Amino acid sequence: MISVLIPTYNWNAYSLVAELQSQFNSTNIPFEILVVDDASQSELNSENEKINTLGNCSFVELEENIGRSAIRNLLASKAKYKYLLFLDADVIPTHKNFVDDYAKRISDSNKVIVGGIAYKNETSTKLLRWKYGKKYEQVSLEIREKNPSKYFFTANFLIEKKLFSSIQFDENFTKYGYEDVVFGRELEHKGIEIHQIQNEVFHLGIDTNQSFVNKTKQAIVNLVSLENKDKNLTGNIGLLKMYKRLKKFGLRSFLSLFTKQFEKFATQHSSLFFFNLFRLGYLHKVFKNIN
Repeated sequence: MISVLIPTYNWNAYSLVAELQSQFNSTNIPFEILVVDDASQSELNSENEKINTLGNCSFVELEENIGRSAIRNLLASKAKYKYLLFLDADVIPTHKNFVDDYAKRISDSNKVIVGGIAYKNETSTKLLRWKYGKKYEQVSLEIREKNPSKYFFTANFLIEKKLFSSIQFDENFTKYGYEDVVFGRELEHKGIEIHQIQNEVFHLGIDTNQSFVNKTKQAIVNLVSLENKDKNLTGNIGLLKMYKRLKKFGLRSFLSLFTKQFEKFATQHSSLFFFNLFRLGYLHKVFKNIN
């Protein structure tokens, strides 16, 4: 009844799959778990191959990279069951009833169900990516329910296959950044309810500070392209709201002069304050270069 779809790139997904399989085996729910690597050519895929030894589970490595959105659409096309549970490879359920909690809520096919994101309190707490996720992604169910599309994350959600096929992910997104925002807004525009529930996964793949900053630069390029294409898709994004407020005070050009310094302080000190200043300055630079 449920197809679990896990795109991966240079990550060992075996522990996640083994945990999910164990949870499914304790229920009577028909399932399959499909994992596809997007041509990372990673040495970790020798571990991922072990997924093929688990019942109802499979791992495939693509020969050519197709991108973050296309790989999710590919997984959905291969799924044989009515409901699709999308999970990122670098997550793990926060509790043993994760599968059962989703299964209890699949009767309403007109809803998309989002479980939420959480972060462990371990060594990564000193990293910028952990601080960002803890503040902006690990939010209470009460807050998520007030703005469901804002807190839609591709890392952990359930959707009926027929419904997903009518929307799909925008395959123009080949690199990191904002594909989840666009998908969430598309759901909202089509009148499809996003139902937030308390069924989180821990995000384990915490980037180094510089890697996170580099990904953020790519995400901002995506964001500017989206804003120029359709402002309805980006109206819920806090970074853009702040950027537009700064126009009243003439601060955007001023901040952009110190973008490199803000980046340096953010990476050296894992500072969210300087990271956000860096994002605003970099956003202005990209807007000027594209427009």
